[in-house]
Amino acid sequence: MKKIVALAFVVAASASVAAQQTFVRDPKIPIDQEYTAKIKEYTTEPFFTSPLVDYLPASKTIPTPKAVLGDIAGAPGRLPYAEEVYQYMRMLEKAAPQRVKVYSIGRTEEGREMIAVAIASDQIMAKLEENRERLAKLGDPRTINMDDAQAETLVQQSTPIYYITGTIHSPETGAPTALMELAYRLVVDDHEYIKSIRNNLITLITPVIEVDGRDKMVDVYKWHLAHPGQNWPGLVYWGKYVAHDNNRDAMGVTLKLTENVLNVHNHWHPQVLHDLHESVPYLYDNTVGDGPYNAWIDPILADEWQMIGWNNVSEMTKFGMPGVFTHGNFDTWSPGYLMFIAALHNGISRLYETFGNGGADTVTRELRPDEYARTWYKQNPPLPKTTWSQRNNNNYEQTGVLTALHYFAANKQL
Repeated sequence: MKKIVALAFVVAASASVAAQQTFVRDPKIPIDQEYTAKIKEYTTEPFFTSPLVDYLPASKTIPTPKAVLGDIAGAPGRLPYAEEVYQYMRMLEKAAPQRVKVYSIGRTEEGREMIAVAIASDQIMAKLEENRERLAKLGDPRTINMDDAQAETLVQQSTPIYYITGTIHSPETGAPTALMELAYRLVVDDHEYIKSIRNNLITLITPVIEVDGRDKMVDVYKWHLAHPGQNWPGLVYWGKYVAHDNNRDAMGVTLKLTENVLNVHNHWHPQVLHDLHESVPYLYDNTVGDGPYNAWIDPILADEWQMIGWNNVSEMTKFGMPGVFTHGNFDTWSPGYLMFIAALHNGISRLYETFGNGGADTVTRELRPDEYARTWYKQNPPLPKTTWSQRNNNNYEQTGVLTALHYFAANKQL
């Protein structure tokens, strides 16, 4: 039963042919020329993007993130409040109700709303509740008397869910805009690469986890914009008497953000929980880590981390994007991380660290020698000196997530 529940929807030792296809933009798909030009303008080097995200498909009926942001996702100086992110997600829902559904999932200690956004094809969304009920049975096989044959039937009938969460750490600011644009792409883009995701996977997105801290961070950043050249303070706390350790609460569940995400997980039973963070250059899939692994991690899950992580590295390296790596020095021991809600429920936990500037400024960054050293697990390392923008950050985050979504969509029942 463990094998069926954990592996039925996902990864095999090698991806299918569909998962390995090179992405070539379909010239028949209309492009939002103005938005696409801004992507190019705000990306500081051509190799800091990919063919998945170096353009935006056009739609006559679906608004782009510019409708709320006043500029494109990842634009310099643009850091939206959580409510602005929600406003955009609800605009998507209103414009494409057959593909988008926004759920209110609870409140924070300070009374701010948290949301989850479900995106899939018209056909999948029309039967979302029936799919959820099937996944609930797979999530608790006692309900089917541990019957492998019945589980296999449920697997064949069901669509897996990939749950993405952003900005649990408030100074890590890029995920909300990256996820706004990702949502638009998943709804609008008719390229076969994106359609395969939409037709085979339910993408669930909570764009802001630490909502109280996000709004405080935007306040501080706006002060910085109003006082150029002056030192600007960091946040003492993000939520109510909590800062970085809000991502150590998955077992204690003392915070509303943890409780709300846990409730989402237990309601929807996603196969993956993928948390987006920011720190090292340029994108680190740190789920693989280097040990010691928690002793209660099933060997199947540890193998899945390896297969998925190295697939991400391979695909993004093929796109010519430097600084994408896994392994690193994360020990994958503590069950307190938010992503471990999945790992502790027979699912797959994942985490990205993408380079960020702690705001939306474009900044020249000089790296330490150990950060740009070429190692066995980092064969295409970052550059010693980099001009880094919020758009670069959004390019990497979206590309990493899209390659992962496509891999899962192509291998959902292997």
